Amino acid sequence: MSIQLATGHEVVPMSEEWIAEKPETRQLFNKGLVRIMPEGWLYPSTAPFFLDKMQHFKFRPDDVVVVTHPKTGTTWTQEILWTMLHNPNLDNPDANEMLTLRSPEISQDMMHDGKAIPDMKQDMYGDRLDKLCPGRNHEDGVVMQILEVMQGPRIIKSHWPITLFPPNLLETTKVVYVARNPKDTVVSFYHFCRAIKVFNYQGGFENFVEEFMNDGLIYGPYWPHLADAWRRRHHPNLFIVFYEDLQADIMAELHKINKFMGTNLTQKQLDNVLENSGGFIRKGVSGDWKNHLSPELNQKMDQWIQKHTADLGLTFKWGN
Repeated sequence: MSIQLATGHEVVPMSEEWIAEKPETRQLFNKGLVRIMPEGWLYPSTAPFFLDKMQHFKFRPDDVVVVTHPKTGTTWTQEILWTMLHNPNLDNPDANEMLTLRSPEISQDMMHDGKAIPDMKQDMYGDRLDKLCPGRNHEDGVVMQILEVMQGPRIIKSHWPITLFPPNLLETTKVVYVARNPKDTVVSFYHFCRAIKVFNYQGGFENFVEEFMNDGLIYGPYWPHLADAWRRRHHPNLFIVFYEDLQADIMAELHKINKFMGTNLTQKQLDNVLENSGGFIRKGVSGDWKNHLSPELNQKMDQWIQKHTADLGLTFKWGN
């Protein structure tokens, strides 16, 4: 039995048999998993409630929504945008606060069903909501309610694709989409899922890559997420930045973002943004896939990539 989102997407619950098939990757959530069709995005079963709730969320003209597939440069881009809007002179004391509170993730609420996540009332988001809005119901989504009362301009992170947002999103506010080549994305995602308790991935790398290509990982599939943004790339309120371009020449990208955002920062202020976010250049790696993918697995990925990019008119940079 399936239900329908307010956007018209179909919600298909994953069977217990499917969930049990690969416990190291799928038995992560108390209430199970669903696919959002027709694209097939795999989310916790709590996602439909929050996706429908988001259709009534009031996006503002001065908002900037950062949309990404996980591990494509999200945090780096959030810090860049927040600094450009709130701290171009590097004198804002709020810069010392955690980025997850300065730039909350609107898609985070669905993850509170994770078996490894503490009670919402005890985590930092619950504490922040209780401080800002005493008496609010945590079950209605702590992050979304925090965002509702945040002063602008808000930098809002999302791992949900653009198509699941209200249909007038791009007519209302600006969106920055961050893309990264799929080989480095899957390597980074693998290490992330092994390190973070909520995912607690115990399988091997080759199995993880196969799951990535077969749309078996949470937040996937990769290609519809990217294609959803790519087909809108000419919209004046959408800017697509590639992780590899940020690494290759961050100042050139900062100038582009400055123009897109209309922030009119001086060169000195852009230098400040670079100084503040430059550490991410050393943290992220382009081309690390060469140290992980076997020749056979690399060939599989090449075939998979060629199949999905043939009609997109999209090429990637693969690192050194």
